[in-house]
Amino acid sequence: MRNNAFSIPLKNFGNTGTLLLSIFFLVVSCSGGSDRKTVPDETKKPGERRAETEASTEKISYIVKPEREEIFRRGERVPVQIALMEGVAGIDSFQVFVNGSYQGVSYRDDLLFYWNSEHSPVGKRTIKTVTFGRDGQKENNTVFVILQSDNVPEQYGYRVVHTYPHDITAYTQGLVYEDGILYESTGKRGESTLRKVNLESGELIESLNLPPNLFGEGACILDDKIIQLTWTSKVGFVYDKESFRVINRIEYPTQGWGLTTNGEQLIMSDGSHIIYFLEPEYFTELSRIEVFDHEKAITNLNELEYIDGKIYANVYQTDFIVVIEPETGRVLSRIDLKGLLQPEDVHDRIDVLNGIAYDPENKRLFVTGKRWPKLFEIQLMKK
Repeated sequence: MRNNAFSIPLKNFGNTGTLLLSIFFLVVSCSGGSDRKTVPDETKKPGERRAETEASTEKISYIVKPEREEIFRRGERVPVQIALMEGVAGIDSFQVFVNGSYQGVSYRDDLLFYWNSEHSPVGKRTIKTVTFGRDGQKENNTVFVILQSDNVPEQYGYRVVHTYPHDITAYTQGLVYEDGILYESTGKRGESTLRKVNLESGELIESLNLPPNLFGEGACILDDKIIQLTWTSKVGFVYDKESFRVINRIEYPTQGWGLTTNGEQLIMSDGSHIIYFLEPEYFTELSRIEVFDHEKAITNLNELEYIDGKIYANVYQTDFIVVIEPETGRVLSRIDLKGLLQPEDVHDRIDVLNGIAYDPENKRLFVTGKRWPKLFEIQLMKK
């Protein structure tokens, strides 16, 4: 578009006018404005600005202790030591954080700090150092360590108190006891159900079939609702406890294995060594623990039951239940249930131990397995 201020023909001005107008345009083109190019600073040496930027991001320190994924026992004083990069004369201080929690600061010349892990959960811990340089620079460094449990689990066997009948077609995944009734979640695609069963007789009171593409998993009862997981579909269901009517459909990002509750939160396993604590309405993760004994992580955690402030977990494809401290993930004890089934109880389709239920009023502990013909009330016996 042409600017009307400059639409007068140049011929009306003659040669003098042409010269004056040319000077006017030159002045305008050299005047200030948002589109004006910046005149380079001839006094700045080539590359000087880049050098300043690089200097502000140069590393000044690195972690020398602990080593990456070094293993410690919970309760140990873990050395956290940094070293300075070549050419760095010194620093003001460095701070130490573990899993985001501030542990302290060191001003020592040997650049050493000791973290007391006595009250820490077990598992992988993230140690971060924040180094403060004397020129105002701040730098983060990170290393991971593994904390194993500081106690050897107590060993328990069992005594059978009572035996009850159990449906040999029930591929038991989740088991809950309440008011004389067993609520059972069973698995296998095309066979998965939610059941209400009479404890004494084993009689099926009510049953709901899951869609054939779903594999039923753990279940628990909270506030007159039954929550049931599925295995790999990453969906679960909330039912009215009395009618088995579906109230809600829930989703979660992991596999679903075991499920229990502490009365406020849901507690879920996914087949790994991790246990998740979830908000019950939306299944939002609130926290998690890693499960370790004094030697290793305990994986394949399956069916769960919350009993007297502890988490009981079947270890899949074994005859063992581990008892876990929910605050730290430490294995407190190990229950050996070998020999529960007698040779005459075994049939062609029988599978592994799985299923824990508890009667808090009468302090009764029940266990069974996938397609087992019996459900056992047991008393734990310390070895």
